This record gives sequence, structure tokens and C-alpha cells, in this order.
Amino acid sequence: MQITKLEHSGMIVEKDGKKLVFDPVEFAETLPELHDVATVIITHIHADHLQTEKINEILDLNPNAKVIAPEDVAEVLPNAILVAGGDEMNVEGFDLKFFGKDHASVLAGKVPCDNIGVVVDDKLMNPGDSFDLLDLNGAVEVLLVPEVAPWTKISETIEFMKIAKPKVVIPVHDGLLSKMGKGVYDNLLRGACTEIGAEFAPLGVGESMDI
Repeated sequence: MQITKLEHSGMIVEKDGKKLVFDPVEFAETLPELHDVATVIITHIHADHLQTEKINEILDLNPNAKVIAPEDVAEVLPNAILVAGGDEMNVEGFDLKFFGKDHASVLAGKVPCDNIGVVVDDKLMNPGDSFDLLDLNGAVEVLLVPEVAPWTKISETIEFMKIAKPKVVIPVHDGLLSKMGKGVYDNLLRGACTEIGAEFAPLGVGESMDI
């Protein structure tokens, strides 16, 4: 299975010639043409994760692709398959387990929107904009870690990593960082990975790795 970084929290997971795409957006970078897409998973409705024009571009190239999202995304994607924590499904060979319910609070006591986390093939965990985890009866193999956001600080991010005990950490949600800021946050997460015995794998936009 290969994973490729897109902008911000966007990721492509590819297996057996099929692609699963997380949260595809375009801000500073250009989203590539995506063929052979089996499913697009939107973790939540915020515009840095969901851009309807990008979803439509993918569906134009992949008319049979499924779009999977939490319930409140139906407001903007009425044909999406809606899921909740505890749901499971298999889409063209991708085994998907969904967990969580709420986006982490930005303002104390307020839940901004629904958020769905996903585990792919019991191997790759994407929590979306939350610190929720799915109990896999052991260490998470590959964890996508939100690197910086209005709803977290670095000490909370590192504590999340310590609880998850991943073997590999890939930082995401990094579109808010300058080049200098990215270097600072990467170094902090790299140090935390050394402490917990995990591999730190920061991917630039368009870079891939096998997992």
C-alpha cells in the first residue's frame, strides 16, 4: 500500500491499482488529476478539508467513485454515503472502520461540526480534526497526525502520539505553516517520535512512501 501527500490534510492511499483519497483541497498547490479512484473520504465539512469543486473534478474522472462523509456534510454533498463512528465497510478492497463523532473544540464548550476518523486495512489511521482513536488492540501502525490547528497545541499533539503508540507518524494539517514554522513543528514531532520509538515520516506535497 502506498500513501502520497496532497496539500494540507489531503492524502492518496493506493492499493492494487485503486485509490482512496482523503480530504482533497487546493490552496497554494495544484491538485493532480486523479484516476482509478474508488472512494473519497471527507473527514468533516470545513473548507480546508472539503471543496466541492475538487470533489466534482474527481467524480468527473471517476463517475463510479463513492464519496463518504459524516452526516452534516450532506448539506453540501447530498449524494455522499453518510457514516458514523462504529460503521464498517469495504470499498473495492479497502477495509474501512470509522470512529469518533465530533470535531475538536476550537472555542471551549462548542463543537464546530461532525468529524469522522477512519482506519484503512487495520493499518493506517486518520483521525481528521480530532484526537479520537480507534482501539486496535495494540499499537497503531501508521498514524496521520494533525501538526498544527486552532484547536490544539503541540503538547497535546505529542500526548496524542504517546497514547496511540504508532510505528510511523506522518504529519498532516500543515497548510497553515510557513516554511520556517514547518521546520519548527517537524523538529518537535521528530523528537517525540524518538521518545516513543516511532519513525517520523514528513512528506512534502506529491511525495510518497510505502506503508
